[in-house]
Amino acid sequence: MFYSVFRLLLGPADGSALFAGFTLAYLIYDTTHYAVHHFQLHGRITLYLKKMYFRHHYQDSEKEFGVSSPLWDYVLGTAGQSQSRKAPIR
Repeated sequence: MFYSVFRLLLGPADGSALFAGFTLAYLIYDTTHYAVHHFQLHGRITLYLKKMYFRHHYQDSEKEFGVSSPLWDYVLGTAGQSQSRKAPIR
């Protein structure tokens, strides 16, 4: 269904290419989401992504939506602040 929509809106060449990118991005997202829940992560990047993911679920559900990349959180203004950088409550 998604492929048909991409192809209809963008034509055969561009629609197919964009659909391939869309599918790859979704697979990266889904794999990262699965890994955060089911594996012990050790790498610097994967631990950072896990920290952001859990911050989204357990601290502020209005921030940190980027499971596989924080890029769009910064672009869309949904990037949270770490506990150490938060302003003191007055």
